[in-house]
Amino acid sequence: MNKIRFGILGPGKISHRFVKGVHYSQQAVITAVGGRDHLKTLAYAKQYDIGVVTDYQGLCECSTVDAVYIALPQSLHKEWIIKALTAGKHVICEKPMLYDIDDLNECFDLAHSFGLFLMEAQKGSFLPTTFKVKEWIDDGKLGKIDYIEAGYCYKFGDESDHWAFDAKHGGGSLFDVGVYPISYAIALFGVDIDSVSVERNLLSGGSDGFGHMQLKFASGVIASLSSAITTEGPKEARIYGWEGYIILPDFWKSSSVELVRYDGNDEVFFVDQPSEFTPYIDHACECIKKGLIESPILTKAINELMIQLITSK
Repeated sequence: MNKIRFGILGPGKISHRFVKGVHYSQQAVITAVGGRDHLKTLAYAKQYDIGVVTDYQGLCECSTVDAVYIALPQSLHKEWIIKALTAGKHVICEKPMLYDIDDLNECFDLAHSFGLFLMEAQKGSFLPTTFKVKEWIDDGKLGKIDYIEAGYCYKFGDESDHWAFDAKHGGGSLFDVGVYPISYAIALFGVDIDSVSVERNLLSGGSDGFGHMQLKFASGVIASLSSAITTEGPKEARIYGWEGYIILPDFWKSSSVELVRYDGNDEVFFVDQPSEFTPYIDHACECIKKGLIESPILTKAINELMIQLITSK
């Protein structure tokens, strides 16, 4: 089986975890890296034995690259998604991939016109633990589900020039880490949502330091979802049903999950998972090999819904 050859666009902090994810994938390999600082990019390439070192545009045009992984600041995502697609490359882009629906439509329309694959680099939707939780739900092992609460709250530190504090370019806790609980709830309970309520505590620059979202799904499940970049807090998901419950620490990267049932028939699921990036990388590779232009799990429609929810008043 031929491996999908990835080029890394932006050898920053998050990209090291992508490299690890590819290392444990049987379907992908990294062949090139592109950065602004040649010496830093060269050191990165030597660290991971990557053969081609170039700049951003050179990475998009590299003949040994099938797909580009974009790990740039959010303000640069649209520009380099378009340039990579125009150069004939499939694209996986770090979250939040885009924070404007018009931009989302433009990029997906371009990908469709070229017959190329485009996907946001979300982890939680593709984890074996997520599929196991869905299986338990579908099998009725929780009974009727009333409620899910999930959060990712951490203290970033002082406000800085990091994109997370830039209200004009997708900044704020909801886009930074709120996407984890929001996408997880959608992965489990679908896109049919009857009501939405969002509250934000804004920072001086206009981005939300803390955000809280309450959703009511058409199924009746109520979701309480929180995010923060100013406050340490829960980083877990809890799902409550009439027959049992699930408490899932680190739900966006978990390798184990326990079902607690009121009749005592508890279950534990564990998967050997050296990198939580590998499942979505494998999924993207499978989609590319099948000639798909978007993921059937993390669709454009879900990306659009996420933007609508996060930007709702």
